[in-house]
Amino acid sequence: MLEWIKETFEGKVVTDSRSPAGNWLGFTLERIEKGEAVLDILVRPEMTNPYGNIHGGMMSLVIDEAIGWAVVSMDTEMHYTSLTLNVDFLYALKEGGRLRAESKVMRSGKKIINVECHVYDMDGRILARGSSNLIVTGMAFVD
Repeated sequence: MLEWIKETFEGKVVTDSRSPAGNWLGFTLERIEKGEAVLDILVRPEMTNPYGNIHGGMMSLVIDEAIGWAVVSMDTEMHYTSLTLNVDFLYALKEGGRLRAESKVMRSGKKIINVECHVYDMDGRILARGSSNLIVTGMAFVD
């Protein structure tokens, strides 16, 4: 499945994944390897707070989406869903700025997967970091 994901999505703007929220983000899946994913996203006006910076909820969505792609890259037989999502907001990014979300599976157990994500601007300044524990749902992937 990872090879299919690479062929279908890598290097392209994702608009037709299984995640409607992710499709709405309009990110580019820059790179995906087993346990890792890198997303590139333009901060659009509808993603900002009243100060013109990326909204905290949008940053959380970016992190959650990047984490999801890292989990999907593991080629598991079952779906996973979030138990926790912890986010630290470290620096603001204005509308029109681009960000890069880099996620990595830290541990993949029998029932729980732990993933970290770091978000940077194009100058390499860290904007946010997040981590999530995801639990197996028991729902199998169906093509």
